[in-house]
Amino acid sequence: MTLNTRRALGIAAPFILALAALAAPAHAATEPRHGGPNCRAIDSFAPNKNEEHTVALADGRAYAGAWDKKAKNIVWQELSDNKGYPARACDITLSEQGQTVWIKAITTDGHVHETSCVSPGKKLICNKPWTRLR
Repeated sequence: MTLNTRRALGIAAPFILALAALAAPAHAATEPRHGGPNCRAIDSFAPNKNEEHTVALADGRAYAGAWDKKAKNIVWQELSDNKGYPARACDITLSEQGQTVWIKAITTDGHVHETSCVSPGKKLICNKPWTRLR
């Protein structure tokens, strides 16, 4: 398996759950936490040649991850368990400066929510609550 193939598989991990959701009964899609069948997103930023941070949204759940160069995959952590996670999140993005990573999600009704992570070295620690931006 090539490096690019391994990396693509590692990045796609959260989307495996989304594929399973497509086969779920129709009533499962009406759960308020879900953004809808078309709400899938991914965004990445590489602050230098040794680090890369990625956020993904699939099946109403948000994830953040740091590229593990040695393991050749992304080490994911779920953000939708953090307090205040927005119902009906439909898109996600990230930005960073220094050791702070800001993650924003927009809901199907247009509300923007934000959380932040710290990035000491090559790790990503995301345990802060979500806040609705006004």
